[in-house]
Amino acid sequence: MILPPKEIKEFRKAYSDLLKEFDKPLIVYVDNLDRCSPFNAISTLEAIRLFLFLPNTAFVIAADEDMIRLAVPEYHKGASQRHQTDYLDKLIQIPVHVPRPGTYEIRAYLMMLTALDHGISKEAIELLRSQLEGSLKLSWKQPQVTVDELLDGADINELDEFRSKLKLVEKLAPLLAESTNINGNPRIVKRLLNQVKMRKKTSLRRGMNLDEKTITKLVIFERCLGTEATNKLYELIDQQQGKPKVLADLENPEISFDDIDIPKEWENDLIFLDKWSKLPPLFSDINLTPAVYLSRESIHMGVVNAVMSGAAQKLVEELTKQTTRLSQASENAIKTTPREDYLAVMDSLIENFRRITDWSVAPSGIYGARLLAIKEPRCKSALLAYIKELPKQRWLNTIIKELEGTK
Repeated sequence: MILPPKEIKEFRKAYSDLLKEFDKPLIVYVDNLDRCSPFNAISTLEAIRLFLFLPNTAFVIAADEDMIRLAVPEYHKGASQRHQTDYLDKLIQIPVHVPRPGTYEIRAYLMMLTALDHGISKEAIELLRSQLEGSLKLSWKQPQVTVDELLDGADINELDEFRSKLKLVEKLAPLLAESTNINGNPRIVKRLLNQVKMRKKTSLRRGMNLDEKTITKLVIFERCLGTEATNKLYELIDQQQGKPKVLADLENPEISFDDIDIPKEWENDLIFLDKWSKLPPLFSDINLTPAVYLSRESIHMGVVNAVMSGAAQKLVEELTKQTTRLSQASENAIKTTPREDYLAVMDSLIENFRRITDWSVAPSGIYGARLLAIKEPRCKSALLAYIKELPKQRWLNTIIKELEGTK
């Protein structure tokens, strides 16, 4: 019988001999490790430790650092805070922290996605990628390459239509990079574009033939301002024959922003609202009734319409299970979820609460929602607006007073 230490030693020797014969370095890429369960994530890292310090072998591990640190106690029971910090520091030799994409990076990303969707040739795709990459490298000392410079001499079908799409991308990029509910997250950006494509196809099948720019503008509003604000927008569209006065006022350069009667549901992000209203197309002359009908019919407001990430869905599950005022598991789940997903999570929790008929006792998940509301102002506004409309209960009044007293 071979004992484990001896077996590992023999394995390492056999592996080293194999690499010598191979005569090439072996690089192993491990991506999305933070999407595994905490136990499996650390188990994977423990397995990788067996290969450390072997010749011609390197591991490139992509994962959220905070999530991995918080997973350590799940594997090593009773691990202290110092153990959590030391674990990665001892395992990872060269940490590389990837910053959030800025406006220029999102612009380039959107342009490449648009080019792929437009169906341009591989040669044109490669030329576009090369130009954008070169421009990003020199962004510290010169302006970004313009749309017309990118398209100069390019052999692309329906060139004018493609140019129009890229010009829209230039206007979208700052919003997607700066919005706290997107924060330049490439996965969210990609899901937003997929949602636009889905609605566009649905509109064509139903004979609506809605403009893609109109759909895009509404999808961005839904994601960035959340369900409560979106419901108010749709309510105004229904009441005012598809052309809300507030949208016309926002688009009118002769009316000061401070003089516009903004719905209270929109007041949490006025800077975004001002920029969003200037996106093409202007809605003042467009009947938005078909677009709103499409939004309501094709995507249920809340979970799907919020375009949630996998991390956000996990957070919804964790907060929904919470039945007490305090929960370390919920605290950890909030910490490991990108902040730009918080409002989408709150919208989903509220959608779940709408199915509850008996509020005489605190339902599962309400304290999870309270915990998230304390962490994020817009989540607090959304939760307060909802629970204030519920039947009066002593336990519920306590939560309302607590949230109203937090900053």
